[in-house]
Amino acid sequence: MRKNRKMRNRHIMLILSVIFLVIFNQSWREIPKYYKNMAFVSSFNIIYYFLCKRHLVWEFIPAGINWMLIRVVHTLFVSPLLVLVFLSKMPSTLSKQFIHIMKWILICTGFEFLIHKKRLILYAHGWNILWSGILFGKMFLYSHLFTNRPLLTLCLSMCSTLFFVLKFHVPLKRKHVSRFFSPIVDLYYHTFLEDLFTRKKTL
Repeated sequence: MRKNRKMRNRHIMLILSVIFLVIFNQSWREIPKYYKNMAFVSSFNIIYYFLCKRHLVWEFIPAGINWMLIRVVHTLFVSPLLVLVFLSKMPSTLSKQFIHIMKWILICTGFEFLIHKKRLILYAHGWNILWSGILFGKMFLYSHLFTNRPLLTLCLSMCSTLFFVLKFHVPLKRKHVSRFFSPIVDLYYHTFLEDLFTRKKTL
């Protein structure tokens, strides 16, 4: 119980930190300008959970919080708000834009590395922090491109999504025997059972 409470508090602090960042930078003023970019990022987070429902390569560990609530908060609030702050501070020159994008990729990748070490996020099926860095690069670069090149960005996003599906062997068949085991699979991903099996592997 104490461990779950500690992890739950870390989740709350993570979410509040992002909200504070938006308020501190006054990025919320730019929502009317970038709401489409934010919706674009959210939509691909939703697609991830839809396509990888039974093959999650990464997932936040709820630690006593409802797992669906954690997904919704990160999909509809945390990721879009990060993109909002990123876009609201985008420089005007190309060279500075490149530095800005790389800075955000490095900061977010480093921060995820820390929360992975704190066991707030789980990796599976060959996913690691390097792939997370690539995903952050995709998120920030595509959200920037979406402002002026929405169709091109959608095409690139579809292609990169297909790449990840093939790379990590995501099963796309709807009628799959795993449907019968859906409650057990959810139990594994979102309860103490994940800790139990992980601990056995490391012994």
